[in-house]
Amino acid sequence: MILTGTEIERERTNGRITIEPFTPEQVNPNSYNFRLGKTLRVYQDMPLDARSTNDFEEIEIPDDGYVLEPGRLYLAHTIETLGSEHYAPTFAARSSVARLGLFINLSASLGDIGYTGQWTLQLYSMNRVRVYPGINIGQMMWWRPQGEIVLYDGKYQGSVGPRSSDIHVDFDKQFARQRFPGLGASFDAGDVGPKFAQLAESSHAFRVPAAFCVPAGEFADALTAEQDAALADAFGDLKATVGAFFTDSVSKIQKIGAEIRVPEQARKLLAARLAEMFPDSEAGAVELAVRSSGLDEDTEDSSLAGIHQSILGVSGVDAVIDAVEQCWRSYYEAPAVAARVRAGDFSSAPRLAVIVQRLVRPTLAGVAFTGLDGSHDDRVSIEYVEGLADELVAGVAVPRRTDSTDLADGPAARDEAEQGTLVQVVDLARRLRETRGHDVDVEWAADSEGVHLVQVRPLTAAREVSHHSAEPVTEAHRLYVDELPADFNLGAVAAVYSGYSAKRGPAHRMAHEHGVSTGAGWVIRFNGRGLHGSEGAAALRDTLSGGTDECVLDFGDTLRQIVVPKEEVPAQLAVTTGVTADGTDLHTVVVRDFIRGELGVISRRAGENGLVVEYTDEGLMALNRGTAGGETIVVKDVSAGHDDASNVTCPADGAVLRPYLDELARFTAAMHAKYGPVTLEWVFDRGTLYFVDYSVLGGGDAVSVLHGEVCISPGTARGPLLRLDDDALLRRLSIGPAVSIDKSQDVTEHEGLARILDLVTSYEEKPVISVARPYAVLSVLIEHVAGFVFDQGSALGHLAILLREAGIPAVTAAGVSGAEAVISDGTVATTGRKGE
Repeated sequence: MILTGTEIERERTNGRITIEPFTPEQVNPNSYNFRLGKTLRVYQDMPLDARSTNDFEEIEIPDDGYVLEPGRLYLAHTIETLGSEHYAPTFAARSSVARLGLFINLSASLGDIGYTGQWTLQLYSMNRVRVYPGINIGQMMWWRPQGEIVLYDGKYQGSVGPRSSDIHVDFDKQFARQRFPGLGASFDAGDVGPKFAQLAESSHAFRVPAAFCVPAGEFADALTAEQDAALADAFGDLKATVGAFFTDSVSKIQKIGAEIRVPEQARKLLAARLAEMFPDSEAGAVELAVRSSGLDEDTEDSSLAGIHQSILGVSGVDAVIDAVEQCWRSYYEAPAVAARVRAGDFSSAPRLAVIVQRLVRPTLAGVAFTGLDGSHDDRVSIEYVEGLADELVAGVAVPRRTDSTDLADGPAARDEAEQGTLVQVVDLARRLRETRGHDVDVEWAADSEGVHLVQVRPLTAAREVSHHSAEPVTEAHRLYVDELPADFNLGAVAAVYSGYSAKRGPAHRMAHEHGVSTGAGWVIRFNGRGLHGSEGAAALRDTLSGGTDECVLDFGDTLRQIVVPKEEVPAQLAVTTGVTADGTDLHTVVVRDFIRGELGVISRRAGENGLVVEYTDEGLMALNRGTAGGETIVVKDVSAGHDDASNVTCPADGAVLRPYLDELARFTAAMHAKYGPVTLEWVFDRGTLYFVDYSVLGGGDAVSVLHGEVCISPGTARGPLLRLDDDALLRRLSIGPAVSIDKSQDVTEHEGLARILDLVTSYEEKPVISVARPYAVLSVLIEHVAGFVFDQGSALGHLAILLREAGIPAVTAAGVSGAEAVISDGTVATTGRKGE
């Protein structure tokens, strides 16, 4: 609604509109005439730069006038000081001036409520026009606004004389607003994370401290091409080895992450954003909280709470940038990497945003939950402390506890202010649950302004089964023997535990019945308070003591077979899970004796009464994974004498196993009778033969040894001979449990393996692969090859078994070369020669 001339006069008299100097005769039916001031400003150099100050010259208009040249811009000013804190001003040229072909504004005719000063005019003429100081050149109008008024407080406030463009002053600020969105801005929720997105959604209806976000895209853009490639390689290796080299891999990842820095341009824009949103931060008058906001945190399926860094009490640009980098680094620290790996996420791409938020220094702060005891629970449960809630969330502080039912009964021992605050928290939690349609986990902080919402996420862990303990916990149960308590939460190791207990448990118990030795195993539940406490760590070491000096740690399907000395188990658990000395979250790990031993041994029945035993001094894992060549003992008839050279073929260095052939044959036959065709795995250590595991086979029992060649898999194959010499790569990828007889994981995304696969599939005819050993990871080539020739190899290892099941012919024969190879039931011929 525009003000009439009489209303303009009245509101000017009432002090709600400023017009100085004021002349009643300048009042029009719905505007006020303003006059041209005597100073003109003209830019000197072209092109003009929106990012910099542009040079100009000033011209004083003489009393006899000044001629404006067509096509040139002149900045002028009003004589009058004009403005209002109550009405929105606009201006336009007087029609008589417009009829001369003179524009007095090019595109900026709207003023802000709250601006008061001389107005800058943009004079642009179509013709040569002479102007004079003091002429009525334009008219100001005022409009009645609707809605809450926010007064102008910008860079042109109080201008005197013409003002050239100060767009450069806002240049970085404008771009910073786009790069680092605030709570009220539009943004891609997939780039800021659920934590920031939910705060932004809540800020329209609840008291949320001012904040902006550094989106995950900024993190990704901060990576150099070299860092990006190195991280992709490290995570690819971690996936291919399924965590068997977790410590080494994470060490590389952490080193790369520690070198990531906020780029220079982003630093400049961050400084502009901080200056706009928190102008007193640099002086320390405003404290900030810099919090990680993982893109996969705070979802309905998982909170991933606490695995990334947050820094409180930050002031100043340099400190904020350092805190952002700390948050970024935490994404590549061991606990965060391990958490993602346990969830099956091996991506190297940084999926982490960072929130910069005004820190509330509260009188009370805490957490509130709805539905904590299940969907039937209508209460709001509250835990709180005096001051900041970071120690409460970390499990360090001992909280006060209450709930909505208790609060409804009155203040009890609480004072009136505390009671009032907690009632507000109940209302906040209930309103959040209602607006979101699910139970919520809320972090809040209360100061003199009221209750602030700091964080809200879906409730992912109801208290029906507790995953926390305020008491120190290091609790161990025997893997193959004990029944676990009903409240025992296996978490990520549930599938691993099921596999071991269902498969190995009966076999280990059967071994004991037959007088066969086995290694021990445990399921261990712990929290930070137990693991870091001297008593808990000592108890854990005592539990693991005896038997072997090393053990194998399994944290889940995707993080397995980490071999560490038993003395280092507490430290390794702390690194992998990230538990702190005051941590209360419960974690579970499967721990098994690792018997490195003098020999790794594999046994299998051959025919009705025969036995084949393979062994290597490189260890069972190397033999099983095909990373070592094995020697072979063949017993034609286990019921006949083992000293008969015609019945037993045994290399000289296999004599140490001769006394154990009866035990090997007896238990192999027993397992065969129970499970059918099986391969048994053993370790020989200091005079004791330990049964470790077994695999049920799908193929026949036949294993033959001919003329120094071992028939790994029978059949006939022909094709071009392709030699693979990538032994270091194939060995590493075969050590992790990525490939097994009954469970395989796709590792073809690994760059090195993908290169080999591309080479193999480039042949028009399926090739015969020549390679040093039957590396387990070569199973990915099975459908693309005609056969295999190994320099050395086990007939009972994983790849050998898979080849027999797939019907792919294979043979061990050293020194084979040539252009084409023919395999026929344990023999190989080439167009070249076969070495002796």
